[in-house]
Amino acid sequence: MLEHVVLHNFKSHKSTKLSFDSSRLYALVGKNSAGKTSVLQALHYLSRLASSPFKNVFQYERSPQFITTIGEKDMSVTASGFWGYTNRQDWEASYSWKQENNLWNPTASWKINNGHENSLEGWEKSLSQSPHPIPISLRHTVHLKLVASNLAKPTYSDELTPRVEFDGSGLAPTLDFLRDEAPDKFQELQEMLRRIVPGVREVGIRRAKVAVNRQRSIEVNGKFISYEETQEMTGQEVVLDMNTGERIPAHAISEGTMLTLGLLAVLMNPTQPNLVLLDDVEQGLHPKAQRELMTVFKEIIQSNKNLQILFSTHSPYIVDELVPSQVYILNNTNSGFTIAKRLDEHPDVEWAKQTLTTGEFWDAEGEDWVVAGEVSD
Repeated sequence: MLEHVVLHNFKSHKSTKLSFDSSRLYALVGKNSAGKTSVLQALHYLSRLASSPFKNVFQYERSPQFITTIGEKDMSVTASGFWGYTNRQDWEASYSWKQENNLWNPTASWKINNGHENSLEGWEKSLSQSPHPIPISLRHTVHLKLVASNLAKPTYSDELTPRVEFDGSGLAPTLDFLRDEAPDKFQELQEMLRRIVPGVREVGIRRAKVAVNRQRSIEVNGKFISYEETQEMTGQEVVLDMNTGERIPAHAISEGTMLTLGLLAVLMNPTQPNLVLLDDVEQGLHPKAQRELMTVFKEIIQSNKNLQILFSTHSPYIVDELVPSQVYILNNTNSGFTIAKRLDEHPDVEWAKQTLTTGEFWDAEGEDWVVAGEVSD
């Protein structure tokens, strides 16, 4: 269970600390470019390092200056929390870079039960080499920025356990797996979807032709040359029975409906993640549907004591379903650095609790109070 995260010189976060309450459902709000997505990204990198080395996680960012605060020569992301409720184990894990002689050197570090800090340096290292419970606490994390058109695409998967990818790819095989292997979960998913989008009657999956690109190689004069070959495979696509018609293909369904279906496919999977990171959770949803989505999130969390959900949003209707301690307000100083505070740190929070909803309070106060009195660097 994640309790704290500290970002030091990560993009616009020169020094940001978030402390999470016991609700396990949290919102990041603020203006565009305030650093909300960066928090999700920082935690996503940490989770990937629980199973893969630096060279794989950052293969497209071998120059860490692109995710380090401009002009700085060191960066770190540190998370801390606990595992287990009867035999609790406290843990802390981090990754960091330091620039020396124009070279960036990565380090993975950890502590268990506030003991001695251990660390490993180098692009081949990772947090997978840390002891229990760090790998199991971190690696079951899902980061999503779903795209409706990707969710709607027919897809082929030869994975034993298909999953919805970061951008929404792979929804149809994932639902097909869920329907066959966990029919009770699939039925529950449909019922939740109907509550959020009442026009839905039933979710279906049908066979569809899918073009799949395969990497091949041929030997020419003793050398192997790689090339890409396109094959037509039999995959699946999502169809929905709606109150307006039956067997409607996913590409003809509204964006909000498909995005909600994608979220539920992740959250209702039998191998449910411990931490779900969601970008722009309210996309395409009516305000009433946004409120119902939050109700569903709370129900899913209640049924899984290890699940936490952290999301970014711009919707006061979403924030209305939370209390101030669940809402983190982000804003930038004049120098462009991110400052983050919980809404319950506002000096008028006790008065607001008596007179305003959480969304109304945020909408009325905005984000300027977060940086009031801050000294620009």
